[in-house]
Amino acid sequence: MRFAAIGYAHLFWLLPALLALYVYAFAHKRQALTDFIAFGLIPQLVPNLSRSRPWLKASCVLAAVGCLVLALMQPQWGQEWQEVQRQGRDLLLVLDVSRSMLAEDMVPNRLARAKSDIKDLVQVLQKEGGHRLGLVVFAGQASLQCPLTFDYGFFLQQLNQVGPHTVMRGGTLIGDAIRKALSAFGTLANNYKDIILITDGEDHESFPLEAAKAAAAAEVSIYTIGVGDAVIGTRVPGAESSGQRAYLQYQGQEVRSRMQSDLLLEIARLTGGAYVPAGTRSIELDRIYTEKIAPKARRLSATTTRERFIQRYQWFVLAGVLFLGLEMLLREGRECAYTAQATLVASAVNGSRRRG
Repeated sequence: MRFAAIGYAHLFWLLPALLALYVYAFAHKRQALTDFIAFGLIPQLVPNLSRSRPWLKASCVLAAVGCLVLALMQPQWGQEWQEVQRQGRDLLLVLDVSRSMLAEDMVPNRLARAKSDIKDLVQVLQKEGGHRLGLVVFAGQASLQCPLTFDYGFFLQQLNQVGPHTVMRGGTLIGDAIRKALSAFGTLANNYKDIILITDGEDHESFPLEAAKAAAAAEVSIYTIGVGDAVIGTRVPGAESSGQRAYLQYQGQEVRSRMQSDLLLEIARLTGGAYVPAGTRSIELDRIYTEKIAPKARRLSATTTRERFIQRYQWFVLAGVLFLGLEMLLREGRECAYTAQATLVASAVNGSRRRG
């Protein structure tokens, strides 16, 4: 047995709370009775008073609550195979791995933050199913690290391995990265393809706007995510020397990387995508996907079979209702209550006569 909503297990605290309430109520009721009748005379004066029936009724209520909590937890056992037709889009993540992405204005740095947020996006896509993912990385040249695939495990494996060492040539060529992504789509049908470009926006004359126009002609939307400080920029870590932290320098001056938003905004505008200036905050790719890409049309893909656990919560709901019905049918004894009341009244009347 497994539970689809194990979080409701905390409601089991209701059982000891109800039990304590019943113990208190029964003790208070018994004390109220002994205030009128001596404890030793109760069996003689109220012979039909039952001690077990109230507890039996309480047990029915406790059992009903326990069954209903189990129903809320959605117990499942047994499996069945279900045919599912996949629907999704083709998404290519285009990730800047140039040395400027090692700048530490994001924690721990721009590249590590981007990779972490891509993993959050993959979790969302796995739940939906049907989407194909691919990965292009770029610096001074672009490289296809993962072709479009349904194998998210392989995608994550490739993502974990990429870094500035993946592309040997330095620089940042956004235009080449877009063209590499377009070629990775191949001859797939249009209207179902998107590119998510994550970069600090620096470009070294790779004609990115021309590449964006080619993407627009192919009906590919580009969603540009700008990472890094856009105002004063940040120093770029370089190779350590003599155990000391070093930063990149050019002509004796430290290089500061600043996010270039204008280029990214224009690329998104030309392709009908969206520009998200993440800056030094969390990128939140999962939210961007949910708001911008998820509502778009999806392509029907191959039918697959999926194992599904069978819900069994109905039996626990039925058991809970039966226990509640049994509790209502059980009586503590109207005759018992009437006998007790009549005895108390008679005792009061006799006492008043004696005093008279």
